[in-house]
Amino acid sequence: MVLMVVSKKKLKKIIIFILILAFIIGGIAYILKNKTQDTMNLLDLAQNNQPYTMGTAQNSGHVAITCNVDLGWEDEYIEGILEVLDKENVKITFAVTGKWAEKNKDMLLKIQQKGHEIANHGYQHINYDTLSYDENFNEIKKSQDIIDAATKQKSKFFQAPSGAFCDDTVKAANDLGYICYKWDVDTIDWMDKDNPDKIIERIKSKDIKDGSIVLMHPTKATTMCLDDIISIIRTRGYVPGKLSDVFNEQ
Repeated sequence: MVLMVVSKKKLKKIIIFILILAFIIGGIAYILKNKTQDTMNLLDLAQNNQPYTMGTAQNSGHVAITCNVDLGWEDEYIEGILEVLDKENVKITFAVTGKWAEKNKDMLLKIQQKGHEIANHGYQHINYDTLSYDENFNEIKKSQDIIDAATKQKSKFFQAPSGAFCDDTVKAANDLGYICYKWDVDTIDWMDKDNPDKIIERIKSKDIKDGSIVLMHPTKATTMCLDDIISIIRTRGYVPGKLSDVFNEQ
């Protein structure tokens, strides 16, 4: 009878040990799986003809803020955006279309003179994922020529309007020397142009990481809450900055 009791106790211990071991192995497998996925996202997307959604610099300590300037209706708020950035001592990336740059060279140069980075957003705001390789190349190259001639610098980053990439878009941009990017934190401020509180709550709910890319536009609401967005990034322990701060540019 005693032997049976001892055997049951041993069996119970063995079962508990097996369960603990299975839990540990499962946890390790989960961590490795997610780490592998993160590495794929950060380092291998370009090889798969996909734009980067986060920066590639490891432990950069930064979060990039990108401001798309493309349709023209937001021009009146660019000054306000620049004033907030001056006040917060933050330099970001402005992605502009060549068509906008042609008509607004003085503002383009003002943005640059204040220390902000200029990215290529294509010549016009159309769906680049519907274009052939040659059409993508021509649109991106036309914008590149306009932007680089105005700023006297080589633009390094390209984002297709609406984030609409296809393989030919990425290949054409890469052939022109660009790093293609999208974003992982979207303010969706174009939808809430008069509602800064909604934008703030949306950003608070996002999983902001080292190397994250925040997308915004110069809208009335963004002008009113940009300082809050910057504060949220800082509260998470990161420095708000440019795309160059979160990418290895080999």
